[in-house]
Amino acid sequence: MKTPVQAKFRDVLEALRKKVSEVQAIVIVGPDGVVDHVLSDSSLKIETIANEYAMLLRIAARTSEDAGAGNLVEQVVVSDKSIMIARRVSSQHFLILLARALDQIGRARFELKKAASEIQTRGIS
Repeated sequence: MKTPVQAKFRDVLEALRKKVSEVQAIVIVGPDGVVDHVLSDSSLKIETIANEYAMLLRIAARTSEDAGAGNLVEQVVVSDKSIMIARRVSSQHFLILLARALDQIGRARFELKKAASEIQTRGIS
């Protein structure tokens, strides 16, 4: 059964999955871990990935602020087999997309930005 927060954003996550090729997972992560997710690759350990990536985001955010570059808005990680893009949706929450479509990074960033904006409009706390 979905929690009220999951029900509030599930349609946004599902729409994002349909708009980006080869999505493995889409996750909303906050200070207490995974808020909601859609998973296309059942072999992924989503809690582990989210917790480790959240730590990386906190480090990148502090580094950005310490360098005088301002608040971290987006982070992109490209590996041999996939891309991971995180976009801030609140001061404590990020929307993270994992996909295998390396050639679709521009499209993925654009659609993630739109989805993040929709989540911000609906409000996340």
